[in-house]
Amino acid sequence: MTELIGYAASALVAVSLLTSNVLRLRVLNLAGALVFVVYAALAGVWPVLAVNAFIAVIDLWHIVRLRSKADIFRLMPAGPGDPLLANFLAYYARSIWQFFPGFDLQELRDPRCVFILRNLMPVGLFIYTEEAPEIRVHLDFVVEDYRDLKSARFLFNKGLHPEMFRGYSCFRASAGSELHAGYLRRLGFEEDPPGSGSFRRPV
Repeated sequence: MTELIGYAASALVAVSLLTSNVLRLRVLNLAGALVFVVYAALAGVWPVLAVNAFIAVIDLWHIVRLRSKADIFRLMPAGPGDPLLANFLAYYARSIWQFFPGFDLQELRDPRCVFILRNLMPVGLFIYTEEAPEIRVHLDFVVEDYRDLKSARFLFNKGLHPEMFRGYSCFRASAGSELHAGYLRRLGFEEDPPGSGSFRRPV
């Protein structure tokens, strides 16, 4: 049993090093360090216990710091011919395809493109068309390191930018996968009609 605990701790630390999200890395590393503390206590390996207790304190400090950090969000419109837009779509093409396999900006008629800035960094891209009374969402993409729903909640918060979607009753989005459907549900979208893969949320 003691050896299994040691293997579990090693696995958690190894997995933490494979993630690119800093907060997730710290959480997994903290879990690994705490399991190592248990392993070291059972095995009587006090140097291992001491160093992992220290690592756990450092990880916890970083987690509190990351969670309490106040981010600044802004929306930045972009035209279809904007170089930043073209480069963003090209650079993240593979990740975009995983969630939006049918997306093609060239096929959209009069698309509206909006970058989500987080601390002045373009971390997300929202592309939609106005199909009164609905806003049709064609792309709602956030880069991997920032997928904590903060960008999305800022975007869909009508009170923060009331002029953007004035005159429209709801957002309409199609789920390209079950993972995407789960994301939409967490943001308050409901499948309408049920089983259709089409989701609706009031503006």
